[in-house]
Amino acid sequence: TMRTMLSSFPLLVMFFIHCNPISAQSPAQAPALPLPQPQAPALPLPQAPAQAPALPQPQVTALAPAPSGTPTNVTAILEKARGYSIFIKLLKSTEVDSHIYSQLNNSNVGLTIFAPADSAFSGLKSGTLNAFSAGQQTQLTQFHIIPSFISFSQFQTVTNPLSTEAGGNKDNEFPINITTSGSQVNITTGIVNATVTGIVYTDNQLAVYQVDKVLLPMHFYVTPAPAPAPAPSKPKKPAPITSSTGSSVASVNTSGAVQQALDAIFFLVAVSSALSLYL
Repeated sequence: TMRTMLSSFPLLVMFFIHCNPISAQSPAQAPALPLPQPQAPALPLPQAPAQAPALPQPQVTALAPAPSGTPTNVTAILEKARGYSIFIKLLKSTEVDSHIYSQLNNSNVGLTIFAPADSAFSGLKSGTLNAFSAGQQTQLTQFHIIPSFISFSQFQTVTNPLSTEAGGNKDNEFPINITTSGSQVNITTGIVNATVTGIVYTDNQLAVYQVDKVLLPMHFYVTPAPAPAPAPSKPKKPAPITSSTGSSVASVNTSGAVQQALDAIFFLVAVSSALSLYL
């Protein structure tokens, strides 16, 4: 019996395999990546209208503005910035600094000051400042001050000519003209062409700018044209001599010959009268 079972074992194995086939398993594969989907081209975003580039500010040469409530002192600001000793002397000797201090601390008036550095005064001819009278030195100092606050960006929109503390904006007064070219701010007086080279100090009331030249007013060098003289009056005709009745009496201009004839007649009449007395 045992031998019969062993002999039939291969047949049972083959029958089992035939009834339960072993399916070959394929190796695991990585999941397929999704194919990119075609997309509509993006529409360009509308561009904002071009604007004029803002005027770049020059280098600030001083510290931040003083804390709120501190009185504004221009000479102290310039001393802290350094390099403005000659302009400080002018401000003090002409007492313009006291006027500025009063304006800034006792009113809402704004000011713009163009401060020439010491190197700018070195560019003047020797003896220029000493040749000016005391009154002209005061006007020269005031000529560097505009009686309103002008921020750096506002230089692009100022209306020329501008009045200064020295006087009005007429040709025979103390006007200046300000123009911009790219990032450069130029000041013209008619005698000098200067450039703003830095911001010394600025707040909402006071702006102090460094300039590379001393601003000389044309008023010092050009004599205003004299006012035209009044036209000479026409000579009046002499009034006619009138008689008591109101009628005009013509004046007689007797020549020398007529006068001699009349004298001769008077003489003959007198001689005749005398002879008639003796006859």
